[in-house]
Amino acid sequence: MSQVDLYLNAAERANTRRSYDSAIRHFEVVWGGLLPSTIDTIARYLAEHAESLSLNTLKHRLAALSRWHQDHGFPDPTKDLKIRQVLKGIRALHPAQEKRAKPLELEMLQLVCHWLIDATAAAQKRGDIRSARRHTRDRALLLLDFWRGFRSDELINLRVEHIEIKPGEGMTCFLPRSKGDRQLAGRKYSCPALSRLCPIEAVQDWLALAQLTERPLFRKINRWGHLSDS
Repeated sequence: MSQVDLYLNAAERANTRRSYDSAIRHFEVVWGGLLPSTIDTIARYLAEHAESLSLNTLKHRLAALSRWHQDHGFPDPTKDLKIRQVLKGIRALHPAQEKRAKPLELEMLQLVCHWLIDATAAAQKRGDIRSARRHTRDRALLLLDFWRGFRSDELINLRVEHIEIKPGEGMTCFLPRSKGDRQLAGRKYSCPALSRLCPIEAVQDWLALAQLTERPLFRKINRWGHLSDS
């Protein structure tokens, strides 16, 4: 891989590349479309999937098709007025009600955390290191996400060396890259210490039990209780 390719790959998230590849496969393989495509073909593709796919999914498919045409040096048919009008018509005839998960309430969070603490103690008593690590990890993951509102990809990208804990005060987490960070400048997040359901205490318990000093904070744990490197 050349240095140019290296930097081009770094400019785009791996998840985005995979999702675009999947969208192109759907257009070519599943639906039978040809690339490069035409305005009329893409309009027909949208119309035929208007009832089965959400508007956001259709927009994502268009973004993938747009990128394909640009990358291969072809005129981009997705930017035509006809495509925008088809989308407008789909929005008018198939209005989608936004689905939102119910928020986790404090009472339920407390029940879950108490269960995890009791289960960890029971696992340690019987020498079950796998369960003890899993419950301790999950408690730290749950509380940190609840109070900071991280995305799932942000949680898995947290690294031990980018975390600074001040006992009794709080914790700062630095994320070199996240979806909302369009400039790729990195972001620092603060989390205060709390008197109950404290994410700082939970993270400290996890670091101590897993004996982590670097690399990803949250890891996969195999059947023998060993931690993955990722």
